Amino acid sequence: MADTEQGIEAEISQYLEILLRRRWVILACALVVFAAAAAYAFLTRPVFRATTVLMVEKDTRNVVNINSLAEGEDEQYFNTQFQLLVSASALKRVYDDLKLGGTRDFAGGVDPMRSAIKVESVSGTRLCNVNVDSTDPQLAMKLSATLAQNFVDDNLANKLSMSKDVLDALQSSMNGQDPEAVAMSLPSVVNNALIQSIKGQIITAEAQLAEQRMHYTDSHPVIISLKSRLASMHKVLNKEVGNIVQSLKTELSGQLRANNVRIIDMPQLPKSPIKPRKALALGFGLVGGLAFGVFAALILEMLDQTVRTHVDVEKRLGLPFLALIPFSRHKKGERIYAPLLSDEVSLASESFRNLRTMIGFNAPAHGEPFLLVTSTVQEEGKSFVATNLAVVLTQLGQKVLIVDGDLRRPRLHRNLHLSDEKGLSDFLSGGATHPPSIVQKSEIPHLDVVACGPRPSNPAELLNTPRLGEFLEWARGHYTRVIIDCPPVFPISDILLWGHHVKPVIFVARFGRTRVPLIRTALARLKVNGSRVVGGVINGGRLGTMTYADGRYYEQYYRDYDDSEKPKKRHA
Repeated sequence: MADTEQGIEAEISQYLEILLRRRWVILACALVVFAAAAAYAFLTRPVFRATTVLMVEKDTRNVVNINSLAEGEDEQYFNTQFQLLVSASALKRVYDDLKLGGTRDFAGGVDPMRSAIKVESVSGTRLCNVNVDSTDPQLAMKLSATLAQNFVDDNLANKLSMSKDVLDALQSSMNGQDPEAVAMSLPSVVNNALIQSIKGQIITAEAQLAEQRMHYTDSHPVIISLKSRLASMHKVLNKEVGNIVQSLKTELSGQLRANNVRIIDMPQLPKSPIKPRKALALGFGLVGGLAFGVFAALILEMLDQTVRTHVDVEKRLGLPFLALIPFSRHKKGERIYAPLLSDEVSLASESFRNLRTMIGFNAPAHGEPFLLVTSTVQEEGKSFVATNLAVVLTQLGQKVLIVDGDLRRPRLHRNLHLSDEKGLSDFLSGGATHPPSIVQKSEIPHLDVVACGPRPSNPAELLNTPRLGEFLEWARGHYTRVIIDCPPVFPISDILLWGHHVKPVIFVARFGRTRVPLIRTALARLKVNGSRVVGGVINGGRLGTMTYADGRYYEQYYRDYDDSEKPKKRHA
């Protein structure tokens, strides 16, 4: 359980370190998204919404049955009404009546107007909201009211037209049809129990009359009695049908003004826009920007194949971590090792002292005084690291020799402000017979320097001569430490020639520059050559991205230390 908790804490700490290193990415993303949200909130034209509330009741009158219209389920019925409300013909009429072609929002035609209209049913009721959005609040209110009123009027007109058709049929004015036949076909007549009983009696009497006519003439009293009975029953039937028809006429006349759709609330002039909602947009912009920034930071971290932290050195390169050297700028003419000579404690000086300590643990001075300093490619700061390492070693009282082993692009004489007229190339080529003749004294006590000398045309051949071994044997007997600033592993192979004589190597990687796969290839080359890589040094680390020996920790540590040494003021 404890191991699990420690693993979770370590993982959280790792993520926090990643976010800290990528804080500028997070900040940039947050600012961009927030700026976009602010632009939307303050530059977008405000949109207002006007709402008309309609009640749509289901029409349950039997009169519609005259046309045998089938009724569906409630939901289907109301959805149909809502679609009729925004039908193409209804919208076109409103568009033309209000002359919306001259407005800013709907100059594009009916389609922009259709997208601005939303009909929403109120759950659990027979109400619906007719919403209209527009940048002009007056226009939104007018359009919503007109659309709803037209729907109410159209629905009433349809009811009136249907009722008039029924009345016309009952008044024998419908396509010349027999009014008696129309009346007899009405559902109210057909389904009436009394009418059905009278019709049954008439059918029975007509059957009896037909049977008696087979035995008697029309003048026979039996025939006359049956005819009289039939006439009475037809009279009663016509009377009852007439009563039903008159009742329908009265009912329909009273329903001419009925309507199952009506307006409950007319739209009010909207005072505030529904969008953009500035506070919400800014809030989402800030939160969304931070979330996007965190996501971008994690993606960049996953895609980053460079070395930035001690974790990269230890896990991705498989090397012991020696030090992280902070990035520093030097003024023209300033010594690159000036922080090491200053009385003020700095992060740079402490980083090199840490490097000195780690080297003491990994490569003790007795037995093997040599250390090669190399990197994968040029411009990773190996000469800078080698020079400062040599200086910080002298501060322990050790006698140190630093050698410029890069015969192609020498820099050591510039770092230490010495002459390059004589150096290692003179001895290797035979121009100088004794090693002491190429050694120069530096301004740093206990630090001697062997510069490159005149740059040769055949550096690989010179490094392959036995005189290189003679020089190293001489140095072994005269110095406690010998630091050799070697060429990088790529694109040349001079470091491999040095590796035939000196095995311990300090490998320098530039912070956030060289890719891990290339560094691994360089390390593999050194391993094949028999070199022993003491550890890795990250050079050029940025404050705020340093997770091991963090810069803020050192600054606070030494600030507290200095404050504790200052005399405290006495208060009266």
